[in-house]
Amino acid sequence: MFDTININLRSIDTQQLNFVKTVTRDLNAEPVSTRFGTTYTSHIDNLTIRTTTQGVSIGNGSLCKFLYGNNVVNFTRTDTRLAFEKLSDTLHISLNNATVSRMDVAYNFEVTYPPESYFYHLGNLPYYKRLEQLYNGVEGLYYSSVSDKKQLVFYDKIKETIHHKDYIPPEYQNKNLLRYELRLKNHIKQIFNEDKVTVPMLYDVRFYNRIVDYWRSVYRNIVKVNEYEIDIADCKGIRVLNKIGILLLVEQQGGMNEFFKKLDQQFKIGELDKRQLSEIKRQTKLLLQNKSIGVVRSPLIEELNTLVEGGGVNKYTITRKTEKNSSKK
Repeated sequence: MFDTININLRSIDTQQLNFVKTVTRDLNAEPVSTRFGTTYTSHIDNLTIRTTTQGVSIGNGSLCKFLYGNNVVNFTRTDTRLAFEKLSDTLHISLNNATVSRMDVAYNFEVTYPPESYFYHLGNLPYYKRLEQLYNGVEGLYYSSVSDKKQLVFYDKIKETIHHKDYIPPEYQNKNLLRYELRLKNHIKQIFNEDKVTVPMLYDVRFYNRIVDYWRSVYRNIVKVNEYEIDIADCKGIRVLNKIGILLLVEQQGGMNEFFKKLDQQFKIGELDKRQLSEIKRQTKLLLQNKSIGVVRSPLIEELNTLVEGGGVNKYTITRKTEKNSSKK
């Protein structure tokens, strides 16, 4: 579930531990002097470690890749605990008091069609800028919040892994793997309304489930474009044609959610009263549920909605059985 996790640990929170002596003793640390003191930069696999006399910061790399050598496999709650245990052993310090400053929450879904096929159905997201672009030669869909605190990214995980010449586990090769990644780049404690978010909270069941729920909720807020498909082949009579015309109007406006937003605006400026607004919404929902006039959900967005809501996510709190996990027991 997690990818990049940036954390900070202060000396004051570790009984004044001598960080430079303890953390860097087995590492090739490069000292850099500034007016604030000396920072010792080192690397453990793909993670960057910056150490001063006041504390240590760790991150700028995938936690999953640190533990498994790739970030194609889906990282579980137990994997998170194992990764921090390994990191603590390597650095000779406990990370239990470290606070989280960045959190990338991600999952790789095996989908029916090429991942780029799903981008079209993901429309606007309130308070975010939507952009489809190539990054490192891989097509991606990006949503960046106006405040720049958060970013959503959808992309082809296999193509991205091939581009970086990273390892792809055999079970994922030749698959359509769509990655949905929510990047919480700062203000973590404010997002979850906590005094602070510490490392052990990342694998605490209750808080972990809060993170998953938040990850889902942001996806739900994306306006789905052409969420419903309409087939006029079986149209019989003017009444059915009128109903189809209404549904085509809804589709033209960007789907039910976007259509309802415009109705709400009409209500706010007094063009519709409360009864009219409620009745139009009720009748529209009934039409969308009316299978007799050939209304069906788009198979692509139906598939993606199902996967995000739980088709592949229920395994998040289950331990993945691997040789590495078994060796820890």
